[in-house]
Amino acid sequence: MGKEYIWYIIHVFTGYEKRVALYLTEEKTRRHMDDLINDIIVPEKIIKIRDDEGNIHDKEKRLYPGYILIHAVPDDSVKQLIADSPRIMGFLGKKVPQIISDEEADRILEIMGTVEEVSEMQFMGGQAIRIIDGPFTDFNGTIKELNKEKERLTVMVTVFGRSTPVELSYNQVELI
Repeated sequence: MGKEYIWYIIHVFTGYEKRVALYLTEEKTRRHMDDLINDIIVPEKIIKIRDDEGNIHDKEKRLYPGYILIHAVPDDSVKQLIADSPRIMGFLGKKVPQIISDEEADRILEIMGTVEEVSEMQFMGGQAIRIIDGPFTDFNGTIKELNKEKERLTVMVTVFGRSTPVELSYNQVELI
């Protein structure tokens, strides 16, 4: 009988998903664990973005920033690899690593295969936004500055009665 692979979710530092996936891929080979880890996936899909000149470009968009999927055998050496790895906070799940069903994993893989046709969000200074991701989730603010190359915004948010600048990525905000 073959090994039983299970899908797990790993919580990683946001922005390091691809580097962590590459590290785990290299480590599983170095530690001779290829038979224990079947797949490591950064859930993302392609979106079409229109730039200021009207040209359309493909861009990868993370579906779940801060999380990657791993298809692995429930083995202590796999758990140890995750525990030893930099920029990984651990498995999703408090005491026991939470698993996801093959059906859930298939749905995520199906979403990854889609292409989203979107023109670039037209953020402008002075617009009101709501923060939808990060430590300031559900705060409202006003756009102060834009960095289109890095897709970052500086947003003025009122915290404890004081207006405070917060730097966010485009995917962390929505227009109100």
